[in-house]
Amino acid sequence: MSRNISLYEKIREDILNRRFDEEEKLTEVKLAKLYGVSRTPIREVLKQLEFEYLIKNGHIYKPSPEDYRNLFEMRILIETHAVEKAVLLYGKEDMNALKQSIERAKEGPEEETLSANKFFHEKLVEAIRNPFLSETYERLNSVIYFFSRTVVEKQRPNLIEEHEEVVEAIEERNGEKAKRLIRLHLEKDLEFTLYYM
Repeated sequence: MSRNISLYEKIREDILNRRFDEEEKLTEVKLAKLYGVSRTPIREVLKQLEFEYLIKNGHIYKPSPEDYRNLFEMRILIETHAVEKAVLLYGKEDMNALKQSIERAKEGPEEETLSANKFFHEKLVEAIRNPFLSETYERLNSVIYFFSRTVVEKQRPNLIEEHEEVVEAIEERNGEKAKRLIRLHLEKDLEFTLYYM
């Protein structure tokens, strides 16, 4: 296993890449043997993946398109609230961090674009400064990863340009415009990814 990929990321990726049979029970013993680690880190990974709606009762959770729409509705509510707060709170340093992530996404190979995309959205959510909402967002990690990977790998048109438009709206201190743009951006991500399911 690459030192750059954590056990959690490796198992999550293997699940999303359908390495495991949908009917297969993912036990600590089986996974510990497969990944060459003790049961303790496996136990922690399974807890995290269950927290993120990827595993349920030891089996891979297969959300329906309707489940994904419902989960995305929650994400949209959080991120539209986040950009509204960013309009009020974000200064030059925060805006520079968002802009740098856009540049990284433009220049990078696929993995770098994926990482920069993740940073961009998490940076927006930071503006909320509400630990309860942040925890709710964190629960969507695996769902977000699945969708982000699809839009990056399949090269959804205007993905990065839409990030730039959101940043411009925040800089203009135009909350309504920023909310409309982030909602539209996420709705396009959802429809694009569901098309490839």
